[in-house]
Amino acid sequence: MFRMPFVVAVLVMASGLTWTIHLIVAPEPWAEDSAMAIAIGTLVFSIAAMTSLLLGRGRWTRYFATGLLIAEMTIAVVADLEGWLVTAIVLSGLALTGLFGPWLKGWLRERPAVGAPGIEPILLAIGAFAIVPLVGLAAPAGLEPAHGALGAVGILLSWGYLRGGTWALLGLRFGFPVLVIIAAVSSPIGGAMLLLAAGAGLAYLAWTAQARFAVDPAPELPAPRKRRT
Repeated sequence: MFRMPFVVAVLVMASGLTWTIHLIVAPEPWAEDSAMAIAIGTLVFSIAAMTSLLLGRGRWTRYFATGLLIAEMTIAVVADLEGWLVTAIVLSGLALTGLFGPWLKGWLRERPAVGAPGIEPILLAIGAFAIVPLVGLAAPAGLEPAHGALGAVGILLSWGYLRGGTWALLGLRFGFPVLVIIAAVSSPIGGAMLLLAAGAGLAYLAWTAQARFAVDPAPELPAPRKRRT
């Protein structure tokens, strides 16, 4: 029974890898650089999902992997039919079956771990990196310099925030929204709306108390002084 979680995790990773290959060999209807941005996000998030299922084993990992697989499968709506696409769809279906079957019961934690961060910091770190595939979706005809800058800064701030850098949180609060607006101006109307919606969501998360506590926890109170006799 406990071999199945490893099988499910491998299926999630294999699905993401196959979608990545499909985007590289058959990028249409996206331009090559836009498809590459989507492929990078797909591959990195697949690695994160597999690692979370095998090592983190948090209760949110099932939903993260599920959301990733569903997002990957939406590519099939607009992509041209070819071998890698068919393989990716099959693997995604098998991975979804594994995630919601009985095989992960007892493997994933049912309750949050003691001292674990709230959902807001997790969503903020994931969302900052998710801007990379989003710029690819927002600019199907090709990336402009503003899109590349936004994606690069998103990676940097996600990394910095995961390492507990206060500077990263400040960047997500103040600098990042400005870059989102600049990239939105360089995007078609649908892509602009997508980026602005994502930027608004990340700005909201960056200003939550949980997001601040993740990098700047409340100071410990000093130990009580011994009473003099």
